[in-house]
Amino acid sequence: MTQEEPGMEAPAPRRWCVLHVKPRTEKKMAAFLRHDRLWHHLPLVVKVKKVQRRKVRTELPLFPGYVFAKLNPSDRIAMLKTNLVVHTMSVADPRALIHELRQIEHAGRGDAADIRRAPVFREGDHVRIVYGPMRGTEGYLKRDHGGAKIVLNVMMLNQAVEISVDPGDCEKI
Repeated sequence: MTQEEPGMEAPAPRRWCVLHVKPRTEKKMAAFLRHDRLWHHLPLVVKVKKVQRRKVRTELPLFPGYVFAKLNPSDRIAMLKTNLVVHTMSVADPRALIHELRQIEHAGRGDAADIRRAPVFREGDHVRIVYGPMRGTEGYLKRDHGGAKIVLNVMMLNQAVEISVDPGDCEKI
């Protein structure tokens, strides 16, 4: 039977967490994680803008201010010392997080994919349409077979109408 030397402990297991980083430092934090050979994920989206008759392609974080990483307590302290991390959030269900991130990555493959952040609404939320010809219309959100509708009430008649909408065109009131 061999004895372990004093001070030689097994490293703590790495667990998934979300690093909330300072504005516009997501790629820099990913570089630190890559340098330390730590598992991390930073979903990026490609944005093409025209600048003086030229198309400029940039990659921006899909979730500004957040980087997903697998760290143990000593790794976490090292990342906090970079002065880029505002705080860390532990992940209660890592399998669900990985599944959701894989779905986003899978959806983003291919040139035709147009991925953008969208607000999260729950059925019954009071919302306002902010884009398109129905801009300014307010109502209550209703989910319908994977789509979304806004219900507009006419209280005097005790009636309502539904309008199909893109949730990305709405904001919560």
